[in-house]
Amino acid sequence: MIGYSPRVSETPMVPNPAPDSHCSSCGAPFGEGVSGWPRTCPACGTVAHRNPLPVAVALQPVYDTQGTALVVVTRAIAPARGRTALPGGYVDHREDWRQAVVRELKEETGIDAASRDVRLADAMSSPDGHLLLFGLLPERPAQDLPPSAPTDETDGHGLLRRPEELAFPLHTLAVRAWFEGRYI
Repeated sequence: MIGYSPRVSETPMVPNPAPDSHCSSCGAPFGEGVSGWPRTCPACGTVAHRNPLPVAVALQPVYDTQGTALVVVTRAIAPARGRTALPGGYVDHREDWRQAVVRELKEETGIDAASRDVRLADAMSSPDGHLLLFGLLPERPAQDLPPSAPTDETDGHGLLRRPEELAFPLHTLAVRAWFEGRYI
């Protein structure tokens, strides 16, 4: 039979027992004992880098009769389930980090925002290799926020009125910087 190729269902699915063991350009194995980054493919010469996973984090200030505050969420997923954090998450493939800030804010709190209004407040690297991009949004009245409700990732949102330790150390640093007026 000319041009025969097995159906997808006939092709066995074999999990990759060794992540990052093959070149992402040509598929050739890197070889025994290859470790560290960057690494060069012995077959095609492509240099592979281990890039940090970018995370977009929203700093959404609000105001009411009690003063100013930041919107925070209570995490319903690991890591840090049950702890307070800023709204945020991974930047999707081909997504602008500003779009990721407003998408995560919407997904975790129901708050709508425009990506054009997001400005970079800070960029920090965590010890585990994540790059956190803190996007500052314009201040808005607390009364205009949607009611707090559970989402797929949170047990709802609330307001943080003073710096305190959050679920993630870099969130704690960013909150402290915002309350100290360093992001204005």
